[in-house]
Amino acid sequence: MSRQWSCVDRREFVSGILAVSAAIPLLAYATPSRRQKAHVVIVGGGYGGVTTAKHLKRYNPNLDVVLIEERPFFMSCPMSNHFLAGLMELTQLCFSYNVLETKHGVKVINDKVLGIELDKKAVRTSSGYISYDYLVLSPGIDYDIEDKPYYKESIVRNPPAFKPGSEHIYLKRLIEEFEGGDILITVPQPPYRCPAAPYERAALIASMIKRNKLKAHMYFVDANERPLINSEGFMSAYYDLYRDVATYITSAQIRDIDVQKRVVRTSHGDFKYDLANIIPPMRANRIVKEAGLLKKGQRWVEVNPLTFESQVKNVFVIGDAAQSYLPKSGYAAHSEGKLVAKIIDARIKGKEVKEEYLQMICYAMVSDKEAIMTETAFRYDAVSKRFMPTHREDNQRKESTAKRYEEWARGLWRDLFG
Repeated sequence: MSRQWSCVDRREFVSGILAVSAAIPLLAYATPSRRQKAHVVIVGGGYGGVTTAKHLKRYNPNLDVVLIEERPFFMSCPMSNHFLAGLMELTQLCFSYNVLETKHGVKVINDKVLGIELDKKAVRTSSGYISYDYLVLSPGIDYDIEDKPYYKESIVRNPPAFKPGSEHIYLKRLIEEFEGGDILITVPQPPYRCPAAPYERAALIASMIKRNKLKAHMYFVDANERPLINSEGFMSAYYDLYRDVATYITSAQIRDIDVQKRVVRTSHGDFKYDLANIIPPMRANRIVKEAGLLKKGQRWVEVNPLTFESQVKNVFVIGDAAQSYLPKSGYAAHSEGKLVAKIIDARIKGKEVKEEYLQMICYAMVSDKEAIMTETAFRYDAVSKRFMPTHREDNQRKESTAKRYEEWARGLWRDLFG
């Protein structure tokens, strides 16, 4: 796997931009340079953004597609718990964006998005403005802590590791340095990124305690009454495998966090810790809020559930930032990206797109070698105007399911970067 990171020649890029700062008159939008003009701009290089970009070029090779992503390389959150538990190397989760440019013709810009001006159909980056005809926003999450200031320092000291990159690397370091004591993992109320992820992480860390024969005990403090997905499978693993090294506390709301004393105060008492993974509540990335796509009090962007189009025509929001019938997961974002690519391509060509209801597949490890899984199909009920799910869960922990889990992930990565 190539480790070369995608980058942009800043001088070449800036030379083609007529509006290089907000201080320059907005008349520059009327006559963008050919290099600056992009038919489709995609913000966010995660599962949703990469999928949309690649499939747009597959459907229409002559289409101008620009992907803007601040991070210099892609890191998968799905399977990242394997990395934290020492079952997978970080390099196995990381991919260069270069292949999107060299193999598929997507223009990748590693830059920070400073704002989106919907009335001007332009994305403002630190290098200037990029115009669009169609905009796809897949910027992921932010932590919802504005009215919970006690999370602010905790995020620095106790990385949640629900954003790909440095948080995972730092948490892995803390886990490797841990020699014993009390481990605390917390779970917020939904919706948050990947419903199964905290429960899988707790199972793998509990398994690590036993595997390494650590003198440690884990306290798993859940704001919910039970696991949000595969409840039977996770609870079976807890009672059968981990009750001697873990305590599961349910319906516990965090009231305060004292990082100096290493204490989390909850509605069910105080918990001291030597190692903590405190997962805060989540919301859509700030980009969509600043663009005006969130109404007051909303945490996620409302979209047309059949097209993922926002209230602004030809502006689509996919992945974790969208409020939809699908959970917030990499697989869901991948499916949404494929659908939105079809819709944009059809609109450009003046064609219709058949209604398509997406599905969900979720795997989760419950030990070093065993996994459980669930599949969910959806149908739309015209009377209630709701999507009705049909679940099929396999809560029997199996090594064969764990192998399928890895094959599933590798299949996703091949579809993204192959």
